[in-house]
Amino acid sequence: MNIEQINDAYARKLERIENSRTYSDHAKRVMAAKAYKEAQAALDALRQSEVDSLTSRRTQLQRRMFGHQGAADPQTVIARRDANDRAARLDDPRAAADMLKTAQLEGDDLMAQAIATRAAQAGWGDVLGAYSSNRPGFTEAAQEYQSLPDPDDIGWKFHHTGQFMAAPPSNLNGAKPHEIDRLAEQELEDAA
Repeated sequence: MNIEQINDAYARKLERIENSRTYSDHAKRVMAAKAYKEAQAALDALRQSEVDSLTSRRTQLQRRMFGHQGAADPQTVIARRDANDRAARLDDPRAAADMLKTAQLEGDDLMAQAIATRAAQAGWGDVLGAYSSNRPGFTEAAQEYQSLPDPDDIGWKFHHTGQFMAAPPSNLNGAKPHEIDRLAEQELEDAA
């Protein structure tokens, strides 16, 4: 289900509850609180699914651009860590460009990837450009990566989370979250 479908089902459920002549006002409040909690749980699950999918795609793109895809043997893991440590100490784009050129000439892909990662972190466009010129698919992956929102960005989180909020039922206006929780936990037989 998408956001609209969840909200539509929630609105229909609230309408049925409000229009029922079978239940007391308190029972309607309990049922509305339960419907609200169910809708919010469905929206939370959908939101988390979107965040997980986005995070997974960004990780795939990062690996395609800068890292190894698939399993690595222990020696490769150690070599990658060493290359990452050496590249992390770079603080000058010229030194990074020279080191990248040497790594590419020697066929040291792990070192080239580590330097490119450092260049991306530091914003050294020339170094990153030199790396990407020999990598088919790098530019497309980088463009897609840049087009995707960063799920760790506070502004994006706030905006994204706001899209997945169910409106509290009208018969619970003014109720605090803990009061809604307490109503939702009540058994319907106790509320009738």
